[in-house]
Amino acid sequence: MAHSSETMTATRQVQDGPRGIGGWMILPIIGLILTVGLTVYNLYGVVEEWEGIKAIVAGTNDTAIALRLPVAASSGFALITIGVALACLFSIFTHSPRVPWLMTIFYILVIAATVVEILVDYRVVALTGGSTDPKNWGELTKVIVAAAIWIPYFHRSRRVANTFRTREAAVDRRIGEIF
Repeated sequence: MAHSSETMTATRQVQDGPRGIGGWMILPIIGLILTVGLTVYNLYGVVEEWEGIKAIVAGTNDTAIALRLPVAASSGFALITIGVALACLFSIFTHSPRVPWLMTIFYILVIAATVVEILVDYRVVALTGGSTDPKNWGELTKVIVAAAIWIPYFHRSRRVANTFRTREAAVDRRIGEIF
């Protein structure tokens, strides 16, 4: 019985803490919305250059063939990023207990997508001439810092624990009490 009352005490303390979509949680939500919007905008740029994309796909010269994988990787990561960001938003607004793990996947995906974009940029420059985007490394730094901040937040925050995690799991309650 002592174990049961300890769990009840932990439950009561956590439930008294912050809960709901608010506080610092607004910032990642804004980030998800901006990610979807900016990625759709960037993909629209690909659609505007559709003739060039068709030339790469249908081309038989070495440059066109060499550009196929970078263009496919960039577009594929963009579509996956949109899908995962929308899944995160849906899970947040439906208070799914999967939110901490989905957000972790999202931030790791954004790091991977940024690395892919840098590699694509270097490959395209090597094939076509020109110069790389000087903002590449700054973007990578920003997404790594964001992941370093928000992944722990979604796994350690009391608000996240009270809002999304299953309240039956005593371990989740204890982790949420840290913050």
